[in-house]
Order: sequence, then structure tokens, then C-alpha cells
Amino acid sequence: MNKLIYVIYNYYSKEKLFFLETDGKKNIISENEINNFPRVQKNFFLISDLFNSFEIKLPDTSLANQKKAIPFLIEDQLLDEGENYSKYLNNEEGILLLAKKNDLEELIKDIDLFSTSSLQPMEASFEEDKLIIIRDKVIVALNKKWYWSGNLEIFESYLPYLEEYSKNQIIQCHVLEKIPEALKSKNFLKFKSHKDIQSLWSENIPDIKKEINILKGTFEPKIDWLKKFKEWKILFYTSIAVYSIFLFSALIQISALSISNYQFKNQLSGIFNEKFPNETLRNDLISQVNNLVNINSFTKKNLDLLGLISNEISIMDNISLISINSDSNKLSIEVEATDYQEIENLVRLMANSGVDISIGSSRRSNNLLIGELDVGNF
Repeated sequence: MNKLIYVIYNYYSKEKLFFLETDGKKNIISENEINNFPRVQKNFFLISDLFNSFEIKLPDTSLANQKKAIPFLIEDQLLDEGENYSKYLNNEEGILLLAKKNDLEELIKDIDLFSTSSLQPMEASFEEDKLIIIRDKVIVALNKKWYWSGNLEIFESYLPYLEEYSKNQIIQCHVLEKIPEALKSKNFLKFKSHKDIQSLWSENIPDIKKEINILKGTFEPKIDWLKKFKEWKILFYTSIAVYSIFLFSALIQISALSISNYQFKNQLSGIFNEKFPNETLRNDLISQVNNLVNINSFTKKNLDLLGLISNEISIMDNISLISINSDSNKLSIEVEATDYQEIENLVRLMANSGVDISIGSSRRSNNLLIGELDVGNF
């Protein structure tokens, strides 16, 4: 359902009257009931004497150029500098509303701007002619001619103009309680008395006119970050609490891992000293252990290879093992044979056993051939 809240605001007495519109139907509600509709925007209609209206003839040009021309068209009718006034133009009716900026600044101090959609003078808020009298205050709305609000005594001086405007037409006049004596004799006025203010405004609900909304430009409310924070503070605090829990948990885990890592390093150092008592422990313990393990593994492998090769040589005729050369990365042997064919037979025999041997350099010594063999993996 579409909802709007209308607020009739009496600037003189600071009294407020509230109407709730639901799908076009308006009903009076109390100020306490407003709290039941926190997201429904309010539309204020101001009863005051802060505004003056002028019927203005604008040049036939664009709206932007018309607004630029306004200060020059009204400068003779102002008591103060034009820049000290806020201006609101009803372009369709050719009516210009003026109010002093200082007066409006004082006015909006009494209004919660962040829950308010529009603020407009009551006298300019009707689609039809209206004359409303509330004790000693008068509201005049003569569409396309004159908007005015002020004291009854001043209004009485305008009666000749009002009578001229009516031109034998009857103007409906809504009065709170008692009809003023000075008006009873005016035949162009038709009076309807209301026993209370609620009854009066129930029959005279104003209309929203966007073009005369005071809360535009200079007085347009900015984002209320404090209100936004209050609306979302539970979620905000919850998010901080959840983040804090995760952060605290992560710190505990990091601390536990640091302790475990320290204990593991101490255990590894103890094992290192036990397994390699002749080695000096360096900073990169893991790499040092890996190198030592690899060296030991390579040495054992070489011994296995030499055992296999020497066993084969011992059962062969015309060939013998004369030297062994080994470092951390290479194993080679020298053999003495009667001819080159014997060396090739050894290489072929070891290949059948899965040992990769390649023939290197060779030389003659007396009647024998000395050959170098590079031993690979098996």
C-alpha cells in the first residue's frame, strides 16, 4: 500500500496535526502513531507569514533563462538585496514565492529534515481557491493570482481587492469556530464554521506541489550518517564481533604452530646430533640433513656396484681390477686386459646384470691394455 504522512505545521503556535494517507484515503493520526511508520516520508505544510507572492510575467524563453531574469523583474518590489531571498517559481501559474533565507534557516531547525520529503507554504498548496480563517490568522489561495498568509487585521485591508477578484463569484470561506465581525457583511464570502481544527483541515487537505518544495537546493537535507549508523549499528557491532573472533582464533593457531615448530626443531636437532655426531649443525638444518643422507646413500650404492663388478672380474680370465676412483658424484675403475675385446666382454656382461658401464680412455702398458671404465646407475 502507498502511504504518505501530511503534517499541518502552525509556525506561530508550533502545533502540528498529522494525517496518514493510505492509497488516497486520508485519516487523522496522533503524533505517537507516527512512530509506527518510521519509513514513511512526511510532507510538511507550513502556516506562517514568512512568504510573499508575486504574479510575474516571464519572458517567452527556456526555464533556465526565465530563472535568470527573475531578479531583474522583482528588484523594485524587494525591501532587501535579492540574494537574501529564496525564490520558488510556480511556472504554470506564473506565481513567484519569496522568503528570507534567515527566516527559513530558523524554521527548519524545528523540523526533522531527514524524515521529511517536502516542506511548502500552506497558501500555495491548493489546486482550487481557498480562504481559511483560524482565529486571527488567515490563509488566502487564489490560484494563478495571489497566495497570502498573515494576520486578520492586515487581511481586512485586502478585502476590496478580494471583492474585485471574485466578480460576483462566491468564495468559500472555512472558519474555525467564530466568523470575524468585519467579514460577516461580505456577500461574496460563503462561510462554513468548524468546531475544531481537525474538522477544518479534514475538509481542506492541501496538495503536494513539487515546484514549491522548500527542501531543494540550499535547504536540501544531506545524508544523515548518524541515523544510518544507528539503523545498522547492530549489524556493524555483530560484524566487528565475528571478525574479532576469527582474528583471535587465527592468533591462537599461529601461536600454537610457532610453539609446535620450535619443539619440532629441538627434536630434529637432537636427532641430528645423535645420527651425525661429527657434523656441525648449521642454520638450514633440513638441507644439511638431506645432503648427508644423499651422500651416505650414494656411498652405499657405490659399494654395492664395486662388489658386483669385482666379483665378475674375478671369474673372468685375462682381465683384472687395478684401481678405483670415486667422489660424491662419479665412480670409475681401471682394468688391465690382454686385449680390447676382454674389456668389451666385461661391459656386455655387466649390462646383462643391469649395470651401465661405458668405456673411457685406454692405453698400452707393455703387452697389456689398461682401460678406464665409467660406472653408471643400475
